[in-house]
Amino acid sequence: MLAQAMDSLAANNFNVVYVNAWSRGYPLWQSEYFYNETGIKIDPSYIGRDILAEAIAEGHKHGLHVEAWFEYGFVGGYELYYPGTSGKGKIFDVHPEWVAKRLDGGEKDNSNFYWMVHTRKDVQDFLVALVMEVVRKYDIDGIELDRIRYSSLQYGYDAYTDSLYRSEHNGVSPPTNFSDPNWIRWRADKLNEFQARIYDSVKSVNPKFNLSNAPSLYSSSSYTSYNSFCQDWVWWVNNNKIDNVQVQSYVSSLSTFSNILDYTQTLVANKSKVFPAFAVAPNGSPIPINDVYQFIDITRAKGFKGNSIWYYTDLITYFSALKEARYGEKTFPPYSSSNWREFKKIISISNLTDAVRYENWTSSLIYGYDGPSIYANSGDSASIKYYVDVPANGYYEVYAFIVTASDRSQNTEYIVIDSAGTESYIYIDQSSVNNKRWYKLGDYYLQSGRNLVVIVSNRGTVSGKRVSADAVMIKLNRKLSPDVVTKVKENDRLKQNDGQGFNLKNFPNPFNNQTTVYFRSRESKKYDLRIYNLLGKLVYSIENEVGKLGDNYLQIDTTSLPSGIYLCSLYQGEKRSSIKLLLLK
Repeated sequence: MLAQAMDSLAANNFNVVYVNAWSRGYPLWQSEYFYNETGIKIDPSYIGRDILAEAIAEGHKHGLHVEAWFEYGFVGGYELYYPGTSGKGKIFDVHPEWVAKRLDGGEKDNSNFYWMVHTRKDVQDFLVALVMEVVRKYDIDGIELDRIRYSSLQYGYDAYTDSLYRSEHNGVSPPTNFSDPNWIRWRADKLNEFQARIYDSVKSVNPKFNLSNAPSLYSSSSYTSYNSFCQDWVWWVNNNKIDNVQVQSYVSSLSTFSNILDYTQTLVANKSKVFPAFAVAPNGSPIPINDVYQFIDITRAKGFKGNSIWYYTDLITYFSALKEARYGEKTFPPYSSSNWREFKKIISISNLTDAVRYENWTSSLIYGYDGPSIYANSGDSASIKYYVDVPANGYYEVYAFIVTASDRSQNTEYIVIDSAGTESYIYIDQSSVNNKRWYKLGDYYLQSGRNLVVIVSNRGTVSGKRVSADAVMIKLNRKLSPDVVTKVKENDRLKQNDGQGFNLKNFPNPFNNQTTVYFRSRESKKYDLRIYNLLGKLVYSIENEVGKLGDNYLQIDTTSLPSGIYLCSLYQGEKRSSIKLLLLK
């Protein structure tokens, strides 16, 4: 279903997909942080899988931009769905003090949600940590936050928020009038501080990452998100603490939608950051296709750069008409570059020139990526070598499409060869149905041109078992190779924005234990140099050193560190620049 969804979205020229990743109080990725808090890595319905990783692979193979949709935001539990918990949500089993409360002491809202206390630093730390885990772990294009708001103005009366408010108001308790303007402003300001913090945290790790939000606007004359939910998303836009917003409006009237767009333009300083969003079936009633056309047309006529449309299951019946009448050509998001997701290759098993077979392989009745897969029996010394025309130098995610069956090997050997000739061995259980998908073998540096990248063989397969073989895919890892471009114009743009003038680089790269980091400073001012591993852990630092005006060279010794990819960040005042280091021992 996930692959089918991505296939159909791409075929109908959509360009961004928001994949639910934080849902009903559970992550839909393999979260080490959530596990440390709760003992659970993923929503119990998906044990053994990683929905976000699967979505990224399926989306990126088409060049789609994939954003992790943190749909439930400050919601920690849903009454109709809390497997493995005592009643409110797994996080509340561990932190019962985190449950948000109304003035009347109630907790559950009218939609059966239990919310976390918005003002608590440990709650905010929890959400920031989940977001940053995704930013650091996955080559994803962005994160869309949602429900960074209150459920209603009646919330904010838990003990912690009461105490915090008193500490800032000379002991005076929060107003019992939950619509009090100053009380709304105070709560909104706390959310603004959180939004600013999460934005700055994301950008400190990956400046090219797109952080968006899905706020609401249900009126053409009133700032409803603020007045009803303490959500001041206009402040986020006007103060550059969000890259763009997909402003939700669940309406079926064109005039109402048009008036909302007019009102939106009076609120924001830069409407290029605003993408009006609408549901094609608000309140379960589908909008006629001609009305959908008009929603799109009025958005364009008013100078907005595009729409977001909810939801996929509702859109299915609209796809062919939208492609024919409005989305006839493939485009890329206005905030991105045209080739951001175009560095990719798939080698199908039927491609005998690039998937070279050795010894005996037999066509299978089990379908793979785009046709019948093949298999080899044990004892035949069978193998397949996959040659890939790598489009540009860079770090690539390398995938194999895994075909599974009960009689397949539990330790099928895959070998990945990088540009340095280093061989990495990966063993995959082809008998597990959870592995039936694009399976990521790892991240590897590959140079442009035709390269032998993957070998699959039946070596070590026990008697009576078979080894399946199917397609192989590479796609440029934009987290590790953010500046790979092919166009001069794009190169010029990157140079202008590169590191705010630092020209940060290191040589050699890759390196063995020692490397030289170079940067150019426009002023004699203190700097910090920090090196992080891919989990975000600080492993090396130089603090409070004074850089000289002009060229600076730093000798870095990483003898104590294992081989791998690291992020090197330079901080000088408000300026920051980062590069990737490849340590090979």
